[in-house]
Amino acid sequence: MRIKPTVVVAMLAVAVTFAAVAAASAEALLLTPRFTIDSGAAFTNSTQARIGDGGWSPFFNPGVLVWDGGSIAGGSGGSPGMGFSEQTMRLVPHPCVSYESSSRHALIADMLSEAATQVDARYDSRGDQDVCVVMAGAGDIGSDREPADIYDGLVRYCLGRRAAGFRVVVVTLLPRCRPLHFETDRTQLNGLIRDGWTAFADGLADVAADARIGDHGDNLDRRYYRPDAIHPNAGGYGVMAAATAPVLNGFAWKSTDCRLRFRTPEGAWSGWRQYVARTSWQLEAGDGPKTVDVEYSDESGILVTASDTIGLDTVRPVTRAPYRASARRGTSATLLFSVMDPEPCCGSADVTIEIRTLGGRLVKTLRRFDRPTNAHLTARFTCRLKARNYRFFVLATDAAGNRQAGVASNRLVVR
Repeated sequence: MRIKPTVVVAMLAVAVTFAAVAAASAEALLLTPRFTIDSGAAFTNSTQARIGDGGWSPFFNPGVLVWDGGSIAGGSGGSPGMGFSEQTMRLVPHPCVSYESSSRHALIADMLSEAATQVDARYDSRGDQDVCVVMAGAGDIGSDREPADIYDGLVRYCLGRRAAGFRVVVVTLLPRCRPLHFETDRTQLNGLIRDGWTAFADGLADVAADARIGDHGDNLDRRYYRPDAIHPNAGGYGVMAAATAPVLNGFAWKSTDCRLRFRTPEGAWSGWRQYVARTSWQLEAGDGPKTVDVEYSDESGILVTASDTIGLDTVRPVTRAPYRASARRGTSATLLFSVMDPEPCCGSADVTIEIRTLGGRLVKTLRRFDRPTNAHLTARFTCRLKARNYRFFVLATDAAGNRQAGVASNRLVVR
């Protein structure tokens, strides 16, 4: 059984200063927040920016969610991005790193033997929260094990993950048509889980209690299940997510005890607010460098200050193609152009040159990336165009995202 990682937060670096640390022992516990503007972009053409650390704060890392069990726990059969874990995480307002099981027929014995490397190794003592979501037992029923024995193995598995530091959410089993005794054993096993989960888990996601997907025969309903009558489709996984997310949200996440505030363009600090991984922020108008400062505080009163800077450039560049070009077919052709962008500016632009017939048909495209602005530039290519007259057009987008104010063009003669 392999565990497939899906990183759902960007890992971004930024210089940080620490302020007013209460004690050396507390300082040793602090992390480096990856606070950025627009995910670390160097330039922007909008005063509306996204600021934040993506969950990599001074006091905690993103949460860790491990989804273990069989193919349903791993989201098999769902549309891309619409599996069990993906839909659940969209309902959890905390950045997390997710690890999904890719085992198709996991037995609890397999899960127990591999848990140390495949689950416990994912534990992050500084994570916002560490949770193992387990949906197991269907494979064991198919192997003709007794429900009571399956339950005992599930209990051992869950207690082991709790001992490794995880909170554990156990998920009840969904219906199947095969083997013939599956429904009888499933009903018994789900009953044992419902009656005893508080002794070995921290939460119960009773997806089998939902009348849309959990009753005998619901697995034949194409609104929620795939044609194999085993795996939910996107709609079925959505029902599972709606039952599981409230359990995860009910835990005490470290981020709930963190506050932050931002320095306004006028230089004053805003009021303290509940921690958010990302938020919208209005940059001060006027092109040039813009800095945003943030101050964090945890429940003990420790303060940490971080900042990031981005360049604001709202002026659209102007392309120029001052000279005609000519070339013989089969030789090198040179096109002369420039991208003019007044200061303060990004200093570079991505350029696209389109060569068209005089009737407007596109016959060749040249792309040049990260070209300097306010400089004489050339684009060379081996000319295999038919001998006739053409026009070339120069388009540009600067590093801030501004597109050219007008498209420059000139003639290309191929002999």
